[in-house]
Amino acid sequence: MESSVESEPDQDELSDNIVLTKESKHKPGIIYLSRVPTGYNVSQTTQFFSEFGRVGRVFLQPDKNDRKPGKFNKDRVFTEGWIEFKSKKIAKFVAESLNSNPVGGKRRSKAHDELWNIKYLPRFKWVHLSERLAYEAAVKQQRLRTEISQVKREAEHFKNSVERKKKKSKKEKPSIDTKKDEVVFQFKQRETEAQIKKRKRDENVFTVKDISEGETKIKKA
Repeated sequence: MESSVESEPDQDELSDNIVLTKESKHKPGIIYLSRVPTGYNVSQTTQFFSEFGRVGRVFLQPDKNDRKPGKFNKDRVFTEGWIEFKSKKIAKFVAESLNSNPVGGKRRSKAHDELWNIKYLPRFKWVHLSERLAYEAAVKQQRLRTEISQVKREAEHFKNSVERKKKKSKKEKPSIDTKKDEVVFQFKQRETEAQIKKRKRDENVFTVKDISEGETKIKKA
């Protein structure tokens, strides 16, 4: 009779399984940077914190007042950031050990003498950050729409006021023309030949009458 012998698993396979089960049990943890060191971008931040453990997602909030916005700007400024570690314990350890400590690095770097301001966020998930960013983007879009509609209303009001002034000026122009016509018709017309002869005859009559009256007055005197 052949005896069936079960093959025992290797020691290496057992250790690999234990590591996998431990990693699967690890919950991710997120730390918050209230201030990003000067000159740090996403790649440099990821590289720095990867020395403490496995880093998942990293998000740095760009400065709204940055004069050189753009995805490929090397001197881009960031105001705050969120870093996700694969292990919650590592995230806590990083926040406790680095908070209020100098950034360090090369002495020539601008961030050498700056201090880390890190806080561990308990019960905070990356979904919460995504929801917050989506909400801020929606608020920004709404604000832009409101500003655009306000500008359109002001432009429409200005356009209407200009048109009203043009119509008013057109209505006032005929009255000015009529006044000019009235002034023109007030001038005396040129006398005709018949009117001139009649005027001369009347003047001669008046002169003869005046002479005869003067003579009678002298005789009486």
